[in-house]
Amino acid sequence: MSYEVLAQKWRPQNFSDVVGQEHITTTLKNQILSERIGHAYLFWGPRGTGKTTIARIFAKAVNCPNRIQETQFDSIKTAEPCNQCEFCHEISHDRSFDVIEMDAASNRGIDTIRDLRENVKLSPATCTYKIYIIDEAHMLSTEAFNALLKTLEEPPPHVIFIMATTEHAKIPKTISSRCQDFDFRYLEDEKIIERLQLIAQEEGISADLDVLTLITRQSEGCLRDAENLLELVSATGKDLTIEVVEQTIGLGSSSLLQELAEAITERGLAKGLKTLSNLTKQGTDLSQCLDQLISYFRDLRLLAIDSSLSEQVQSPKSDIPRLKQKAEQMSVNRLSRIIKILMHTNQDIKQYGYPQLQLETALIQLNSLEEGMPLEEIIGKLSTLEQKFDSAGLSAVSTQPSVIDRHQSAADSRKPENRGTVPEFGDINPAYDNNRHKGLPRTENREPRTIPADSHPTVSHRLRDLKDLPSFWDEIKSKLPVMFKHALPEGSVPTVNGTNTVEIPCSPSNFFMITDEDQKLVADILKQEVGKPVKIELVASDTVSESVVSEDVPKETKQKTPMMRRVDAQEDPQLKTVLDLFEATVVDTQ
Repeated sequence: MSYEVLAQKWRPQNFSDVVGQEHITTTLKNQILSERIGHAYLFWGPRGTGKTTIARIFAKAVNCPNRIQETQFDSIKTAEPCNQCEFCHEISHDRSFDVIEMDAASNRGIDTIRDLRENVKLSPATCTYKIYIIDEAHMLSTEAFNALLKTLEEPPPHVIFIMATTEHAKIPKTISSRCQDFDFRYLEDEKIIERLQLIAQEEGISADLDVLTLITRQSEGCLRDAENLLELVSATGKDLTIEVVEQTIGLGSSSLLQELAEAITERGLAKGLKTLSNLTKQGTDLSQCLDQLISYFRDLRLLAIDSSLSEQVQSPKSDIPRLKQKAEQMSVNRLSRIIKILMHTNQDIKQYGYPQLQLETALIQLNSLEEGMPLEEIIGKLSTLEQKFDSAGLSAVSTQPSVIDRHQSAADSRKPENRGTVPEFGDINPAYDNNRHKGLPRTENREPRTIPADSHPTVSHRLRDLKDLPSFWDEIKSKLPVMFKHALPEGSVPTVNGTNTVEIPCSPSNFFMITDEDQKLVADILKQEVGKPVKIELVASDTVSESVVSEDVPKETKQKTPMMRRVDAQEDPQLKTVLDLFEATVVDTQ
């Protein structure tokens, strides 16, 4: 007799042998016992979780004549097939004329479904029911699904359809609505390990719990994958150890992976790169190595959150004390950032390739990863910083709403704003001042951008003619935001085009300094002066002077080197307060 692989040899033959899908087997057994059998079923879920296996068991159970056993006083019904009769034997060995298995991946056309529609009319040859098991049903073409609709909705009473798929979303709603849906789930690690222990004991395979745990983790909740891996490593002819399993299935050495993980946590870049090189020389699959690293740091994060979460840790139980000790030395925030970087690297490897280069880049990035500051601590430091500025009388920051005030006024910010007020769109970082880095004196008026009170027209306000704008432009300019005024060429005057369009000259290099909100503010101010809507347009000026440099600033400030600018920045009293508070340094200036 030819050799039979473990996955086939240990394939469940009864509902009671099925591992991890009790919610499905219980329902099907109750339907069989109550003789309330449906005409169409849809089994969907991950690979290797028992979809086709349960379909075959169901086919045997509904056709087995020995399900009802007569006794002297009564008849006993059971939902399990006997696996002894001719019907069960033929179905188990795929030789039954009345149980037809179709692979939709290779029989996906409409012609196949047309033949099926003709054959369903024929009565079963020997069994009670004629059962069609359509595997990978999502591969059927749209035309094939449409041709199957009517037959699936009202099949002959002797026909049962069972469709199995790994991609439920690709099954049309018109098909799934005509079937009973059964959701197959990933198996729990404990149940897979228990099954592997039984197989190893019966097959004479020497494997301890740590080895079976490693195999189970690689199967990702699929029993068939775990059985195939067990068979693969058992063929080495040795007592199964962690090292043998890692070498056979292409995993990185545990000791090297441990060194790599320690290099990441200790920020040992050179050590990490050397370890990665050694893993590559061993022929390790770096994608699997990356998966193991992600799993390792996930376990650390769980233990860092709470040591009582050790039951959810995937690492061997013998490693948990060492992991707990390591987790106490790292913050949850940093562990989360490490996992995020590794997951992005995993995605980049799948998309672009070059696994060694991608991992080296990730190690460099992880080496420079600093401990993140909790949000509550940042808010507290910002509040302290604002209080210092307030006490020093520095308006550059004190006019900004505090962090706490922003939280308290979040609901108020959703209310309709006064039309005479334009919300502030200043710098995101108050400590960073573009004007100062361009040689300008520090901006002292960062008040919210509102139309000045004296610009609102009153009953006695005399409206001006827009054509006379050059004559009162200086007055309008005095009401503009500081950044807007510095973006305008020195001595430039806007021109009036048509009846309501004002063209303001601006250097092309300064366009970014003027936002749409700034233009709207100018339009609103002019509207108050001339009594009609005004359209603002920025035009490039070829005669732009060095207007971004204040007249009272010496020219040599424009020629300062980057080092000189950094020195000036560090001597700034406001910035120095921020640097001291956050223990930071000036890296670069613009």
